[in-house]
Amino acid sequence: MAAPAMPCGEEFHPEAAIVNYFGLGDMLGGHLDDMEKDWSKPIVSISLGCKAIFLLGGKSREQTPIAMFLRSGDVMLMAGEARECFHGVPRIFTDPENTEITPLESQFSDEDHTSFLDYIQTSRININIRQVF
Repeated sequence: MAAPAMPCGEEFHPEAAIVNYFGLGDMLGGHLDDMEKDWSKPIVSISLGCKAIFLLGGKSREQTPIAMFLRSGDVMLMAGEARECFHGVPRIFTDPENTEITPLESQFSDEDHTSFLDYIQTSRININIRQVF
């Protein structure tokens, strides 16, 4: 997934993953992913569970962000100038009318997966894969 955003002639070497768990009422305030030594490498972000609003701002907090939905199964690539932009998740949708997880629910509808299904109906998991060095 990272290959299209890599500098010419370089390969992506994933070295770390951050897992964000969102439950009822959780959010992730505007921030920069600035811990990597080299910002020329992309971040691969995978969303699972409830739909969320993702805000992508600019290089300062004063710039008005662009809002977009992230749904279960979406993969987002943050690369280039986007690596230097503030971003956050102000809301996840946990009400049944707006979660948009029907395809995921249908895969885990048997009795063996009841606990997982109960969890994912009101939660969101985001996995960020990155090259640190």
